[in-house]
Amino acid sequence: EGLLNLISKEELKGKTFLDIGSGSGLHSLAALRNGIAEAVCVDFDPNSVSTTQSVLDAHSPQKNYTVFRQNILEAPDNPKLKDQTFDIVYSWGVLHHTGAMWDAIDNASKFAKPGGIFAIALYKKTPMCGFWKAEKRLYSSLPKWARFPFDYAYAAAFCLAKLVLRQNPIKYIRDYHEQRGMRFMTDVRDWLGGYPYESATPEETKDFMKARGFEFISGINTDPQKGAGLFGSGCAEYVFQKN
Repeated sequence: EGLLNLISKEELKGKTFLDIGSGSGLHSLAALRNGIAEAVCVDFDPNSVSTTQSVLDAHSPQKNYTVFRQNILEAPDNPKLKDQTFDIVYSWGVLHHTGAMWDAIDNASKFAKPGGIFAIALYKKTPMCGFWKAEKRLYSSLPKWARFPFDYAYAAAFCLAKLVLRQNPIKYIRDYHEQRGMRFMTDVRDWLGGYPYESATPEETKDFMKARGFEFISGINTDPQKGAGLFGSGCAEYVFQKN
């Protein structure tokens, strides 16, 4: 559903698909199940590469995919990527964790064919982003045992906020796995420890891509920021087309 909210089944069918930061491989699996001609899946993390490979080997109805390790900040040497372009270049919630977000976006966009789609999700900039960057740097430097106070302080504050808003935090946490595909506390740790961390306003992102010959086609959560981002910054999702 997340993939098809950005790119329709008709747009996927018969197309080449590059997944940058494939993670678990679920987005590539969704693309394969919706009729793409070929998927190339890359990630910097070896565990993500092996997980993507395992998930696609077990669940893909077609075997037209390649999975390998690649740093988007470095020039590729794999023939599946070197001097290649794709109908769809897709990177969800990845490029803001590279430590050089704008360079990563620029490099990733170069793999899109003329007329092709470039779909990305980036953290949306909030007034609290400076605080969160400092928190993530600290959290990521700590041993696991020292992170627990951060985990449960955040979770407690989050639940209190739900109560203030007259929402049921117990039901929210109980249903979280079904909604997000992970346990609530797993997502808490993912947020608190997501470093390197960068963010961008929708205006910054659109202007950056326009300067590189891309037209903004559609998006999700790309309206001006509302709120301070006290509990974090959600992702804005963008679909651009290369002129």
